[in-house]
Amino acid sequence: MSDRTQVPDQWERGFVEANGIELHYCRSGGSRPTFVVSHGFTDDGYCRLDLARELGDEFDVVLYDARGHGRSDAPDEDYGAPERATDLLGLLDALSIDDPILFGHSMGADTVAAAAARRPDRPRAVVLEDPVWPVEGVNDVIEAGPGDDGEDGPGDDGEDGPGDDGEGGPGDDIEAQVEEWQDTSVEELLEADTMFRDLAERGQPDLARRVAEARGRLRPEIARVFQADLVDPTERYGDVAAPTLIVKADADEPEREREREIAAYLQDGQIVHVDDAGHCVFWDERERATEELRAFLATV
Repeated sequence: MSDRTQVPDQWERGFVEANGIELHYCRSGGSRPTFVVSHGFTDDGYCRLDLARELGDEFDVVLYDARGHGRSDAPDEDYGAPERATDLLGLLDALSIDDPILFGHSMGADTVAAAAARRPDRPRAVVLEDPVWPVEGVNDVIEAGPGDDGEDGPGDDGEDGPGDDGEGGPGDDIEAQVEEWQDTSVEELLEADTMFRDLAERGQPDLARRVAEARGRLRPEIARVFQADLVDPTERYGDVAAPTLIVKADADEPEREREREIAAYLQDGQIVHVDDAGHCVFWDERERATEELRAFLATV
């Protein structure tokens, strides 16, 4: 599968050993505050290049590939939030990153939350993009967006999500899906998958290509994400000490109110809902989501 993703020439690219595996990363560099991005399931770090470029003048942005994704190792181990959090904390140590802002989407939001709860002294701030919560009354009415046919995750909007390991859930067939993606060219994916066509039609063809390329770099071991539990915010969010912003997808008012109740478990948290956004909030409503992010970052 071809790879045409263009990372700025001046950025650092490489691998670090963390938690006994090699993790691939790229980094904008500089002496600015560090902003570390943990991507969602089936994506990789390059899928967040637009956000990195948006923040690159103000932050040293680090994009890394989670285990089993991108160019990182795919160990014969568990793939739950505890393991991924250990990976992330090991990455911070290997790159000598102090006082980072940790940003995570979906699966990556679970990773970041688990890391921040375990080591509340590490992050300067935390941003969680549409975390999926194993709590009654949420994740039921997320507005549909790109990805309804190819990546059925929580809310069927965006990437496949962890925690759907019941009968008939997407975890049942993810290994076969990964093998199919590995045997499909980027051009074929861009043509066949509604998600990619929708992104292109909305003026994001480069993003569509990066996400399609990420599919071809997946390893079947990522199916183990579905064998693990999601982070329960009612049990773990109280351990997160850093100022935290939750950026949630659009939802009806009863679900929004339930999500506000969940955000209240944080020691220093706030939640915003972005109208018309699906699970991939920063892809669906980039300007409004980034505006909310910048307003939060100005306070930390």
